[in-house]
Amino acid sequence: MSPTAVPLPPTIRARIHESAVRRVTRIYAATLADIFAETLQNSRRAGATQVHISVSAPVPGPAGQSPDGGENGFTVTVADDGQGIADPALLLSFGQNGWSDELVRREDAAGFGFASLARRGCTVTSRPRSPDGETPPGWTVELAPAHFLGEAEAEVHADDSAPFPYGTSISFRAGESAGAIRNAAENAARHYPLPVLFEDGTEGGAGPEELPRRAFLDGAVHAERWRGLAFGVFRSRHRGYNDPDLNFFGLTLPVGLPAVETVHGPVWSVCADIQDCPELELVLPARKEAVGNAFLDEMREAARLAAYRAMAADPDPRPVFRDWTRAREAGIGIAPPPALLRPWRPSVADVNDWRDPPKLAAAGHDALVMACDPEPPEAQALWRAAERDGIARHLFETDRRLEGYDWYDGLDRVTAIHVEVAAGGEWMALDEYPLPETSRSPAAPLPSRPAAIRFELAVRPASGPARTLDLPADLVFAGEAWGWIDDAMPLVAVDSALQPHELAELLRAGFFSPSDEADSDSWETQRDRFDEQALHLATRLLLSDDEACRTSIVEAVRRELIWLAPRERTVDIRIRRPDVTVTLGAAAEAAS
Repeated sequence: MSPTAVPLPPTIRARIHESAVRRVTRIYAATLADIFAETLQNSRRAGATQVHISVSAPVPGPAGQSPDGGENGFTVTVADDGQGIADPALLLSFGQNGWSDELVRREDAAGFGFASLARRGCTVTSRPRSPDGETPPGWTVELAPAHFLGEAEAEVHADDSAPFPYGTSISFRAGESAGAIRNAAENAARHYPLPVLFEDGTEGGAGPEELPRRAFLDGAVHAERWRGLAFGVFRSRHRGYNDPDLNFFGLTLPVGLPAVETVHGPVWSVCADIQDCPELELVLPARKEAVGNAFLDEMREAARLAAYRAMAADPDPRPVFRDWTRAREAGIGIAPPPALLRPWRPSVADVNDWRDPPKLAAAGHDALVMACDPEPPEAQALWRAAERDGIARHLFETDRRLEGYDWYDGLDRVTAIHVEVAAGGEWMALDEYPLPETSRSPAAPLPSRPAAIRFELAVRPASGPARTLDLPADLVFAGEAWGWIDDAMPLVAVDSALQPHELAELLRAGFFSPSDEADSDSWETQRDRFDEQALHLATRLLLSDDEACRTSIVEAVRRELIWLAPRERTVDIRIRRPDVTVTLGAAAEAAS
């Protein structure tokens, strides 16, 4: 059976269905932050000169319980000396408010803020301000969630105890701790334009005190007005992810204003304070984010230009080339950064290595920018060769933020690294050099030592043909990077003066990358074991198997046994497997 045809209406108009009222308790999460934010905004709009927040224990019921049957909780009251509420029906008329048309235009007052109390319920007491100067009667109404949902009618009663001579008081139950209530009140009052008094009426609580307030743009090094907003620019102020950068009369929220990073300098961030800006639309009713529209884009760009103007007044702004160009196109002159770069240092395999980077240094015309990124083993060997050849001080890190500046673009770049090894009277590429099979055994075959090693750096100058820089070396690591010590294949030239401990340190820098799996030993234990193996390998390669064995035994005794030896007495240890013989020197011998 087909449904009965319904005639099409000639026009339609937006309306709110009554079912929407039955969902009003879901508009807000009913947190203390929501309630304080909305009640304080309403107090300010009502022309209050101050707001008073008090906390008290609920009046117990017949069974020693609070009126709603709970055993815990406090009564929180927010009172103001504003113009009061003339029509109680406005409390439950969502989307309608009693504000003037001008205020609604300036602030986009939506008339939904009172719904922040819908899930908890509340008692409202108010006395409206009379235009003729007389004192009108006060009234009170108790509202439960059912009243907000339209499931019951709330009775309004006359109340001589209403705020005098005018004002509004709202009380609600809070199951949070007294400390949490105060903390929420402090957060709401921090950037609020009116004084907020807080009174803890519970046992041992303090009397009324004004909560601390601070201007939202306090600490800004530059400020300017723009279309009803005040921008404040901050220099090197830490701002976390999604931190508020806009203040709506005490309610703070993030709107994505820019932070301008610089080259090895401060970060310039921007915040805004709303004064009279109806063009900025906030998502209603809670105003916790901004509506993405053309004005918001213009606002962010204006904030960026404000940051540029602050940078232009700074003696050492160090702008990124992109920002320097955008500022110049906007007619803002910012000094370019000086010719300073971070000296290049070889990378290490340990991802937990957080050593401080080298300080900035002047990059002269003979600087070489490392536009390639060698793996740790190759980087360590290259750095040793560069130090031996005297060019290490000319190597600098690349910094793409500077691309576009003439002085940076004019520097030569190292774009590639090629390694060659000499053996049998001829040079060959590193990957062609014959290597033994890798093995986990401490006595695994070692690679033969080459006659010579050289790095060939491909250099691309700012103008002219490319060139190759030959760099003699005495060490290079063959094989794959990011392995363990068993995979390391150090090639050391036959005429090298490299010592075992030096090679062991280079092996650690190039290959030690500890495991963070749950069943792994500590970082220190993994490092110590690696160092033992590295020193054993280095000693075998550079000295002999016997010397490597002797060194390993010495290190093992030093690590595991030396604490057992009596102080100032000789201990001789003789090992002939499987027997171990220990001889202690006499005490008299120690005394002599």
